[in-house]
Amino acid sequence: MPKIHYSRVIEEDPKELKNLEKYHRYTHLFQRVRMLRLLKSEECRSLGEAAEALGYSWRQCQRWFASYNKGGLEELLKSRVSERGRQELVTLEAFEDLEEAMKRGEIATIGQADEFLRHRHGVEYAHPDGVGQLLRRRKVKLKTGRPRHEKADPKEQEAFKKLCRHHPSRRPRSSSSPRPREAAGSVSL
Repeated sequence: MPKIHYSRVIEEDPKELKNLEKYHRYTHLFQRVRMLRLLKSEECRSLGEAAEALGYSWRQCQRWFASYNKGGLEELLKSRVSERGRQELVTLEAFEDLEEAMKRGEIATIGQADEFLRHRHGVEYAHPDGVGQLLRRRKVKLKTGRPRHEKADPKEQEAFKKLCRHHPSRRPRSSSSPRPREAAGSVSL
């Protein structure tokens, strides 16, 4: 395998890399720029030396340099933090379909939502609470009607509400009449 002359391959100026290194000082991209600067200025003559100086493995520096070769500084400084971790099982289309079914009233429980995703979209969670966690992440709350007693009479309840609205103790006070405590000379704290 031919020896790579990093100082020739790296196009950026060492001063430019030093400024870029300062710019990224407190980010996870700092060491990548530092690696380029060390190789360009020939403080390190190989990836192995650069890896040792940075405290990273040779393989990691090799990956960074490969991404630099692929797309230059732009590719090297592309942050992939959002790509880490587990990926969502539910696609955007499947979630929108689930939301529509919930709005139509077809789904009232997490178990029904789990079954809906499994049969319609082939999305299988290991445990039904996985769907519950999905709904919590997306800030979706299952809506249910207010409970009504089976013996409650809606007409009687409405009449009671009307009675309460017109009751004399419920009338708003006018702004000109003093409050009872103030009239008696009491001091409020």
